[in-house]
Amino acid sequence: MRLQQMAELSALSARLVRARNVETCARMSVEGLSDVLGEVAAEIFLERREGRVTRYAGNNVPPDASDSFESQALAVIVAQQTWRHVIEPDATLLQCLAIPLVTRGKPFGALVVGRKQYSFNEHETRILELLAHNTAVAIENARLYQETRRLAITDPTTRLHNFRYFRATLVQEAQKARRFRYPVGLLMADIDHFKQFNDTYGHPKGNLALQAISRALVRSLRQTDTVARYGGEEFAAILPGCDRASLATVAEKIRAAVAAVSIRVQPGMPGARLTISLGGACQDFDQVDPAELVSAADRALYQAKEQGRDRFCIWT
Repeated sequence: MRLQQMAELSALSARLVRARNVETCARMSVEGLSDVLGEVAAEIFLERREGRVTRYAGNNVPPDASDSFESQALAVIVAQQTWRHVIEPDATLLQCLAIPLVTRGKPFGALVVGRKQYSFNEHETRILELLAHNTAVAIENARLYQETRRLAITDPTTRLHNFRYFRATLVQEAQKARRFRYPVGLLMADIDHFKQFNDTYGHPKGNLALQAISRALVRSLRQTDTVARYGGEEFAAILPGCDRASLATVAEKIRAAVAAVSIRVQPGMPGARLTISLGGACQDFDQVDPAELVSAADRALYQAKEQGRDRFCIWT
């Protein structure tokens, strides 16, 4: 029996190593427990901030035991050691164990397990502690993987997506547009006279300006749109389902939002302001081509600059 339990634990731990996101790690851990110890109730909680936890995964937990599990998770994170809680005989569960999830010597969550048939013996407690350790390592690795992946597609200055992500997403959106038969709009934007701003106030203030304008762009777009830093002071936004009329409306909204941004450059002095020029293009689902869409939007941007900046043009 013990050899079989250890074999099941080893197989579960091997699956955890391959998980690439936190939710998958938590779900695999609690669901896999039934293969190791039979029918148990289990939940994994991760600390959100001091004194608060978030439930990431659960399996077979009775509704009237959920609050008890959460309180046990909080207690074990504070205590930093396995916490055995014996429940009253007439309760749904006979006993639960709360085991901290620890990395680098610091608890960041808890595995809470309960069972109603009989209490956990020392061997089973040890198995659960091993699983908690392996789960903690897997979650930490998943977090690092997710963060590394996020950094690979994120511009470090503006926290927008970078050109690499934009290019891949545009191809994906073009494929989806052809499949689901909707148009795709694209906006290219360039901050007016940004070099002059940098020369006047310095690059640190220029970075603040980039960040402020990036926030204005995000606020002006839908959650389904994708905005990226295209390079330097240039930005690009993909707008699925956006026709020509809607694209012009969005472009004006962005232009006005950027013009209203005040950038603090000197204490006690009025904020500096910048403007933005935009070029847009739209293609129907049966014509959408990523390269041509970028080229058309770029030509429209050039027109906006030629016509005096602080304006938008839509390519016809």
